[in-house]
Amino acid sequence: MSEIEIPEGSPFFSGHFPGSPILPGIVHLALAFPGAALSEVRSLKLRRPVGPGDRLDVVAAVPGPDGVARFEIRRGEETVSQGVVRLGGSNGEPDPGVEAPPASAVPPPETLIPHSAPALLVRSVSETSPQGIVCLAAIPEDHPLAEDGRVPCFLGLEAAAQAAAVLEALERSADEAGPRMGYLVGIRDARLRAPHLSTGRTFRVTARLHGSAPPLSMYQVTLEGASGELLAGTISTYIAAG
Repeated sequence: MSEIEIPEGSPFFSGHFPGSPILPGIVHLALAFPGAALSEVRSLKLRRPVGPGDRLDVVAAVPGPDGVARFEIRRGEETVSQGVVRLGGSNGEPDPGVEAPPASAVPPPETLIPHSAPALLVRSVSETSPQGIVCLAAIPEDHPLAEDGRVPCFLGLEAAAQAAAVLEALERSADEAGPRMGYLVGIRDARLRAPHLSTGRTFRVTARLHGSAPPLSMYQVTLEGASGELLAGTISTYIAAG
């Protein structure tokens, strides 16, 4: 078990719900397995938000022969997150990304979700329907998880959650328009086909609505680069009431 304090000035809070900073859910994976490449996120349950100044206890099991490991992150007596992952993956070069096609005529993502740089990963919307969305995303070079021009591939799941939040915002009525607090609360059966993504490159993110019981929704998500599909899985999101 290791003890971690999340300082108030942590770069992970930069641009992630400005004015109401919350540790990005995907960062829980980085806290549990720092520096490790993951090939699967079999499950991740985000039970409580983590804020500036929180002290956390991280309990991560030693991976078994198949690379599978469980973890739990606690704040005092409460569990803030827990999950099962598989470690491993090739050490090949990060995917170079895709060509950026013209964006559709929708408002820019920063007007739809409460994120700004460097937390904002979705750059534009390519296609949208009531059941799904295709966005273009890029990882800023100054993202706090970036090292030597690359980030863990699982950060693509954060881009997918942002794409889902954009879709939700576009589907609201005119009198409900504008950014609204929304959270990634779960990941299931996510397969990561590359250990890293390049910073500053463009990737195609798709989120398809799989089920909804407001305020909870489930999406099937993918992220694609020049070499094809880089990750696929299911995410769950929670949208707070306006």
